Amino acid sequence: MKNIRKWTLALALLFSGSSYSNTLLSDMSDLWWNANESGWGVSIAHQGEVVFLTYYVFGADGRANWYVGQATYGGKNGQGAYVFTGPMYVVNGPWFGTTFNPNNLGARAVGNMTLSAFLDFATLSYSIDGVNVTKNITRQTFRANNLTGEFMGAMKSTQAGCRPPFVNADVNDPVEFSVTHAGSNFSMRVVHSDRSSCTYTGDYVQAGRFGSSLGTYVCTGGVSGNYDAVEIEANTMGFMGRYSASDNVCSSISGRFAAMKK
Repeated sequence: MKNIRKWTLALALLFSGSSYSNTLLSDMSDLWWNANESGWGVSIAHQGEVVFLTYYVFGADGRANWYVGQATYGGKNGQGAYVFTGPMYVVNGPWFGTTFNPNNLGARAVGNMTLSAFLDFATLSYSIDGVNVTKNITRQTFRANNLTGEFMGAMKSTQAGCRPPFVNADVNDPVEFSVTHAGSNFSMRVVHSDRSSCTYTGDYVQAGRFGSSLGTYVCTGGVSGNYDAVEIEANTMGFMGRYSASDNVCSSISGRFAAMKK
């Protein structure tokens, strides 16, 4: 058990701070769309400071077209959105029903694109052969994750504005998670290494591959407060995310958590 806890603590440290998988910002990888304009969309693959977009749109003749664009992160705008800019291309290649011939591949620059993205929504501006388009897009959800289960993991948090002052600190703790999740109803009990516990209760919302939960928590020892958990990403092994909170001891708490199925 001790070795498992050391390993999960190392995992939490791995994705915290400068080792976070996309060091610049949140991961934009997902299928994005405009819910009021069903039928077209954009697939975003995010690696480091670069996003690669595949556009599934329609031409003037109503037939399906697709374009690609590669954009590089250039900083935040005045509204706090992460801004990527780069060129767009239309590509051609051999028919799928024949033998693949790389000599038949081609690409033509058609314009430029700008993606101004927050965590769950973005503004996409692009041009194709002189036609300028600006669209608001959000992550597209096909299925909501279900986090119900028992997990081993770790939490890393930074506490500030605490009374007494010695509680102001970075906290790295191996924990156990017990989650009950059904639709929008979410409850998670966290047992810390000293066997104290906190129960988080709130709503749950899915946006593409990420979930979020907003609610309240109560801990042993009379601690209680509010939390906001975002970028909750689940897979067959467990889940991870980041959160902010405040309670009757500390005015500011922020951190990350990771959980692996028992």
